[in-house]
Amino acid sequence: MDAAGVRIASHLPLYRWSGPDEEERQAAVRYWKRAIQITVDLDCRVMNSEFNGRPEQASRSEGMFWRSMEELLPHFEREGVQLRLEPHPDDFVEDGLVAVDMVRGINSPLVSFLYCAPHTFHMGGNLVQIMEHAGPLMTHLHLADSFDHTASSGLRYIVNPPGSTARVHQHLDIGQGEVDWAAFFGTLDRLGFADGADNVMTSCVFAWEDRARESATFMRKTIDELIC
Repeated sequence: MDAAGVRIASHLPLYRWSGPDEEERQAAVRYWKRAIQITVDLDCRVMNSEFNGRPEQASRSEGMFWRSMEELLPHFEREGVQLRLEPHPDDFVEDGLVAVDMVRGINSPLVSFLYCAPHTFHMGGNLVQIMEHAGPLMTHLHLADSFDHTASSGLRYIVNPPGSTARVHQHLDIGQGEVDWAAFFGTLDRLGFADGADNVMTSCVFAWEDRARESATFMRKTIDELIC
């Protein structure tokens, strides 16, 4: 990486730090401490992750999350490492507005909000409202397209058995789904996202391993055009 002039923008660990099982939570906190040290060793000062936990045990998972944050926040502060959090489908918090309030409740200048565009419709679908609610707390973006699973009276995707709790979504090239990219980039511009010195924008397409290079090239070109 040094020879190529490349640096790591962010390090993404995923552990069960909000899971309802206390033994798993304790293990996750140990893993997090090691991940923080590895991040510093890699000359990186940004980490991003998910709230984790279980939506069917949201209250218990939230309690576990706060317990883990109490243990880990001093480590982030000591190392000067930033943490960006996103609500992920099937986390104990999935709603975008609630997630922003959770981040705000941590009340640390090192902890901020990550908006993942392909999760828009699981976060509530209110893209502009969520981004505006986050304001300067929104420091990290994941960019990919997705279809609105709530469309067609909730029958856009038919999953058997009926009542399944599966969270169906995609990570497609921009333009292949239904995320409102004009509203997305217009809101970013209005909020001055590009002015944040440490803000990160990440292409996050998973759908096209058979054309990975073409997809990556397309995403970079399209994002550059939309930013301008």
